[in-house]
Amino acid sequence: MSGPQQPSKAELERMRHELSNALLIMAEQTAPVFDAADGIRADLEKRGWSPTAAEQVALTWLLGAMGSIASGAR
Repeated sequence: MSGPQQPSKAELERMRHELSNALLIMAEQTAPVFDAADGIRADLEKRGWSPTAAEQVALTWLLGAMGSIASGAR
């Protein structure tokens, strides 16, 4: 009984290329969400919120937004 076959160098290179492209696409698509979270934090700080509280609210919003994106991708 033999174990699983190892991918060839060409297959590994193709998989690396596909992974790199997928990560670049993901970064492009999520950048506006991170920018919005930064804007929320900055706006709250301008309104007198403490940096810690503003960061917590922005992080909570960001986690919810990312969760919505992830569940919509399924």
